[in-house]
Amino acid sequence: MILRKLQNSPEKMVPVAMALVVVGLSLTVIGIAWARLALPAPRIGTDWNDFFRGAIFGIAIVLEIAGVAIAASAAAAKKRKAL
Repeated sequence: MILRKLQNSPEKMVPVAMALVVVGLSLTVIGIAWARLALPAPRIGTDWNDFFRGAIFGIAIVLEIAGVAIAASAAAAKKRKAL
């Protein structure tokens, strides 16, 4: 619903796209630092740490791809408006 409202105005799409990319990059940094920051809990093992680290990387990749896709569609819409 939010993205449908943004479709009509490419000027508003660019900040949303950049915000998604920034959040994705932040999650990537958290995923990289996860091995050093996560406290190993007894009896849980390394499998849960690997799962959460992989989930963080997956969410980060999805957010970055979504940000790039929104930015590309905003650029295309702006170019269409200019013509």
